Amino acid sequence: MKKKTTIPLNEIRFFRKLIHDFTDLDSKLKPFLKSFVHLDSIQANLNLKKKHRAILSNVIKEQYDETIFVNSDMSILDNNISKLANNNVYTVTTGHQLNLCVSPLFLIYKITSVIAYANYLNNAIKDSYFVPCFWMASEDHDFDEIKSLHLDGKSYHWNMNNQDAVGNLSSKSITHILEQIKDLLMMSNHGKELFDIYNYAYTNNSNYANATRSVLMSLFGDYGLVVVDGNHRKLKELFYPYLKAEVEENYVYKTVLQTNQLLKANYQPEINAMKTNIFYLYNNIRSKIHFDQNKYFTHDHDKCWSKSELLDEILSFPERFSPNVFLRTLYQEVVMPNLLYIGGPSEVAYWLQLKNMFETLGVEYPLLALRSHFLILSSRISNIMSTLNLADDDLFLTSHDQIKNILNHQSLIGLDDNYFIIHDQFMKMKNKISSIKGFPMQSFYVFEKRFQNELSRFRSKVLKFEKTKNPDIITQINFIHDSLFPHDLPQEKVKSFIPYYIKYGKDFFDLLIQESPIFENKYTILTEEA
Repeated sequence: MKKKTTIPLNEIRFFRKLIHDFTDLDSKLKPFLKSFVHLDSIQANLNLKKKHRAILSNVIKEQYDETIFVNSDMSILDNNISKLANNNVYTVTTGHQLNLCVSPLFLIYKITSVIAYANYLNNAIKDSYFVPCFWMASEDHDFDEIKSLHLDGKSYHWNMNNQDAVGNLSSKSITHILEQIKDLLMMSNHGKELFDIYNYAYTNNSNYANATRSVLMSLFGDYGLVVVDGNHRKLKELFYPYLKAEVEENYVYKTVLQTNQLLKANYQPEINAMKTNIFYLYNNIRSKIHFDQNKYFTHDHDKCWSKSELLDEILSFPERFSPNVFLRTLYQEVVMPNLLYIGGPSEVAYWLQLKNMFETLGVEYPLLALRSHFLILSSRISNIMSTLNLADDDLFLTSHDQIKNILNHQSLIGLDDNYFIIHDQFMKMKNKISSIKGFPMQSFYVFEKRFQNELSRFRSKVLKFEKTKNPDIITQINFIHDSLFPHDLPQEKVKSFIPYYIKYGKDFFDLLIQESPIFENKYTILTEEA
C-alpha cells in the first residue's frame, strides 16, 4: 500500500444523520451517552469496579484449554487472560457473529480497531493496562447471516438447517468449502498458511465456537486479542439477577421504549423495543420465550412455565437461557471490566438506545466508539482514476454522479459554466423587473421555473449524448463502482480479507492497526502498489 487519504465520515453518503451527529460530537446525543470518547473521558472512568474478574479470567482460560490450536505459542494471550483478574486492567471490546472464515472485511476492521485502541491506551496511560477483546456472538441462531463467503467474484455457502446457537454447530461441516477455495489459497505461502489455519481449526475442534476461537488466535493471538464466549454456565450464573429482574419487571422493554421516544425527536431508533428478550437454549434449539399474561412459553420447544417455574429453572440451569440483542449488551458489561465498546454504525446506533436500561439496573454503561473504516484501491483502479481525473472523495458518489461530473467536465458544450452565466443573467433580470412598479413578479417566477425545467431536460439530453460518445468512460466508472461498492454496498460489507492475506500475510493486519484512527472518525483510503 503506497497512498493513504482520509475523508471525514460525516461526508460519506452511506451513513445516516445519527452517525453524522455522533462523529460531530453533537450535543443532541449527550443524553444517550456516558460521554463522547477521548483520552480524558477514558481516564475519568478508570475507577471502574468489577466483582467477577477472577471468574471471567478462569472461564476464558477454560475455554482456551478446550480449544485446539494450530499454533501452540500462547504466551502473549496467557499473559492478557491472567491480567484480567487484576483491578487495574480493563477491556476494549468489540463483538460480532461467527461469520464464515472470519469474513467480510469489516469484521477484520473491528478486530484491528480494538487492538489499535488498546495499544494506544497502553502507551498513553501507564498505571493501567488494556486488553483487546472479541465477544463471540456464539448464541445467535440466525444462520443465514453467517453462512456465506464472497471471494474472488464467487460466493460459497455453508448449507444446513439450523435452529441451534451457531457456536454449537459442528465445524467439520465447513470443510467442503475449504476444498472449494483451496486452489486460490495455495497461490502464495501466506495463502497456504491461512488454509492450514482454517483446515486445522475446523477439522479438529468439537464445535464452531471453538473453531472460530482457534482461527482468531492464529491470526490475532500475537496481538494479544482475547476471545470471550458468553455461552458458559459460570458466566450466566453471574447474570441470574438481571434475568430474574427482566422476568419480574420487563425492564428492557420499558427503558428502551422511553429512550426511543426521546430519540425520535431527532432520529429513527435502530431497533424497536421488544416485550420478550430472553431465549430458551436447549436440545439444539434456541427459541424465544413469550408471555401471554398467564404463562411463559416457547413455540419450538413446546414448553411452558409459570413465573416461579421459569425463575427456578433459570436459577438451576442458567446455561439454558440466552439474551437477545439488548440483553446481550448488559450481559457483556456485567461479566467484563469493559471501558470502551467499539462497534459499527448500526451497533453504535442501538447502544445509544440502552443507557437508561444500564442505569436502571445499576450497571456501568461503557464509552462508545466507531470502528475504523477502510476502502482499498487496487493499482488498476488508481490508474483509471488518474486517467479520468477522479478524486478520492468522488468515489463515494453514485456511479451516475461520477459519470455526470466527468462528462460535464470533458464536454465541449460546457453546460456547467453556461448554467452559472444564465443564472447570473436571471438575477440581473429579476432585479430590473422588480424595480418596475406594479409588475406582477409571479409571472417572472413562472417563466424562470419553466426555463429551469427546460434547461434541466436539455442537460439530460446532452449527458445522454455524451454517454453514447464515451462508452469507455461508462465502462471504467462502472468497473470502479462494482469493485468498490458491489451491489451499492461498501467493499467492507461484501469482500473477504482473504485476497489481502494471500498477498501480504499479517503485514496487512499491521497496516490496518497502524492506520486505524484513534478518537477520530474518518474513512481511510489505501492504494495498493502495482
